[in-house]
Amino acid sequence: MSAPSRHRVLVVDDEADIRTVVGLNLSLAGLDFCEASNGAEGLGILESSEWDACILDLMMPDSDGLDVLRQLSPNAKDDLAIIVLSAKGSPAAAIEALQLGAHAHLTKPFSPGAVAQVVEELISISPQEREIRRLDAIARAGQLQRLGIPTV
Repeated sequence: MSAPSRHRVLVVDDEADIRTVVGLNLSLAGLDFCEASNGAEGLGILESSEWDACILDLMMPDSDGLDVLRQLSPNAKDDLAIIVLSAKGSPAAAIEALQLGAHAHLTKPFSPGAVAQVVEELISISPQEREIRRLDAIARAGQLQRLGIPTV
């Protein structure tokens, strides 16, 4: 009997230290990970094989995380749990990321252990449940914006 395969997570961030710290925490959580240092590289890796989750930095030179989300094929997004990271915490960027298919948003600085925890939570639920949560988050953010309440 073969051992169950471990979940695969792609970490896309232009900061090597972030990739290293997040990757270490993913490994400690029993997850396999791969790294990409920019959006174009990350997009190519995501489109070339199957992944369970992607941690995607929104602010990268050249092709940023929003560009990756815009270009990622619907087939690649189907079973992929997407967590976006941003340094500025822009509510508009976070909402746009959710609208483009992200399931969670974390603001830098963040707890690396919390990133692994969010990944584990999202990959433990069905793609349909992730989609329901994503749509609920978009609706809540829209309601809060209409009331003038910051969302991120």
